[in-house]
Amino acid sequence: MAVILWVLVSSVAAGHAALRKRDPRAAAMWMAISIFLPFAGALSYWVFGINRLKRPSAFIARKRSRRRSSRHRISHPALLSPGTPPGVSAMEGISRRVTGRPLVPGNRIIPLYEGNEAFPAMLTAIGAARNSINMSTYILDKDAVGHRTIAALCAAAREGVQVRVLIDGVGTDRSAIAMARKLREAGAKLAVFHPLFGLPFRKPSINLRNHRKLLIVDGKVGFTGGLNITSRHFFTRLKKKPPVRDIHFRVEGPILLQMEEIFALDWQASRAEVLERKDFFPQQDYPGADLIRAVPSGPDEDLEHIYEIILGALRSARNHVLIMTPYFIPDRVIIQTMKSAVLAGVSVSLFLPKKSDHPMVQWASNTYLPELIKSGVRIVLIPPPFVHSKLMLMDDAWSLIGSANLDPRSFRLNFEFDLEVFSPDLTVELKNYAEKLAAAGIPLKPGILEGRPLGVRLLEGVARIFSPYL
Repeated sequence: MAVILWVLVSSVAAGHAALRKRDPRAAAMWMAISIFLPFAGALSYWVFGINRLKRPSAFIARKRSRRRSSRHRISHPALLSPGTPPGVSAMEGISRRVTGRPLVPGNRIIPLYEGNEAFPAMLTAIGAARNSINMSTYILDKDAVGHRTIAALCAAAREGVQVRVLIDGVGTDRSAIAMARKLREAGAKLAVFHPLFGLPFRKPSINLRNHRKLLIVDGKVGFTGGLNITSRHFFTRLKKKPPVRDIHFRVEGPILLQMEEIFALDWQASRAEVLERKDFFPQQDYPGADLIRAVPSGPDEDLEHIYEIILGALRSARNHVLIMTPYFIPDRVIIQTMKSAVLAGVSVSLFLPKKSDHPMVQWASNTYLPELIKSGVRIVLIPPPFVHSKLMLMDDAWSLIGSANLDPRSFRLNFEFDLEVFSPDLTVELKNYAEKLAAAGIPLKPGILEGRPLGVRLLEGVARIFSPYL
């Protein structure tokens, strides 16, 4: 009986891998694991190998309807200025076709450096809320920042503000989720995205994580970027844990409509509650001149959108590209595209942390660097504090900012949210910020990594094998 059950379970898992895996190597690996490891192989595939979420047809129809509606809410076309660099102009068309979303004019975006600037601004906005607060975060820590944020949200809910908080089922631990239940007592709504063992997904997969960071208040002011709700982003001498550098962004303008729609879809997926447009989609003002597009990406209908836009920017650049990411695990396409950009005369800079907070990720990352250094990519290791910022800048006029790292998990396994910003002022400011950090860093020269001990290189090689799931 056990043998029959093993054959049945293994066949189902292997067949699922054969039908659903786009990479034939990954399909072959999971089929072999499912067949030759009795029960454990199929269970491993179910927990670690499932990386696509099939939405109900009604959900997809509503998503397309919201996207079409966002086009109609823009009252005039978003036109790039005549002096826009050719590569940046090409990116507008690439991103529009990838995402199906319009470029939205009339916005104002302000960088907030470190938690010292970001958290006070976010708490001030929460305190000023009158109608609605929608917040999504990957990590909600049970620490000083977490408690202050929950307290501010509870106070708003008691004042009659519609408060909705969405936290990830793996990124936020159980003790913090218990702390967040105070929101319900105050009249707010709390949802956990894809809990490991529970509704609505029913699959105990550690993949399919919601890595997005969104806060939208009254539909009039929003925040997004790389910051989680944790004291680690706050710089103070009294901290027990080392701080983490990052950037968040305060946003005003019509782009908030796209941000709200993405939150609404995630909320619907988690609570099966459809948020009505009239509740938090007020008529937008046009407070600035920044052109912005929302770029959601995830293991559903938006699969690899951020990945495709990164490739598009590397191919469209005419002068320079600057990438800052805490986790760098590229595939062969990204490596070859970076090398091709250098051969075309583009200056490509890659800024990475000198010491990662995930050693295995750093070991895998190190194996990709020698090839890029030899090809002429400028690589700088930035010393602590750990840099968690995620930036891609191109030709002094185009920026990609948000939650996505440059690794397979962000490209294919996580739900991510970036903003594509066509603004010379913002791009130059972020470039100056990144170069200032790089000035204190260590530039890598050809041959510098080849001389490491054999044991270290073997360790890195083994880590590279698991890089698609790091």
